[in-house]
Amino acid sequence: MPTIRLSSRKALLVASTLLVAGPLQQAQASVYEKATFALHLGAAYYAFNTWVWKPYRQYKFKVGAPGQKANIAKAGLALLFSAYQVNSAIKMTQHTNDPFLKSIGGLLPNFSKSLTSVGNSLKNGNFDEQGIQDLNKAATTLLNTAESQGHPIRPIAVPIPGL
Repeated sequence: MPTIRLSSRKALLVASTLLVAGPLQQAQASVYEKATFALHLGAAYYAFNTWVWKPYRQYKFKVGAPGQKANIAKAGLALLFSAYQVNSAIKMTQHTNDPFLKSIGGLLPNFSKSLTSVGNSLKNGNFDEQGIQDLNKAATTLLNTAESQGHPIRPIAVPIPGL
C-alpha cells in the first residue's frame, strides 16, 4: 500500500505543477517569441546597415571607387542574408496572437521582397541607388514602428560567412 500512496502523491504533485506552470509557460513563450523576433530583425538591420547603407554613404559603390565590384557583391550577399532573417521573422508572426508581432509582421512581406530584389541586383553587380534609399526608408519606418510600440529593435552583430 505505501508504494501506491507514494505514486499517487507524485502524480498529484506533477499534475498540480503542470496546472500552475502551463499558463506561466505561455507567458514565457510570448517573451521568448518577441526576443527571437527582435534577434532576427536586429541581425537583418545590422547586415543592411554595415554592408549596404554605410558603404553607400561612403560612395563605395560608385564607378571608379576602390573595390567597387567587391563592395557591391558583399552588399548583395548581406541583403540576401537580411532577407533570410526577415523571412524567419515573418514565419514567426504567421501563427501568433501577440498584437505587437502581428502589427510589425504585417510590414515585413513587402520589406522582404525589396531586400531580395535589391540584393539580387547587387549580387549580379548592378547598383540600384534608388532601391537602397527605399530600403533605408523602409527599415527606418519598421524600427520606428517597433519602438513606438515599446519594443525597440537594435542592430545585432552576427558574423556572415565570407564577409
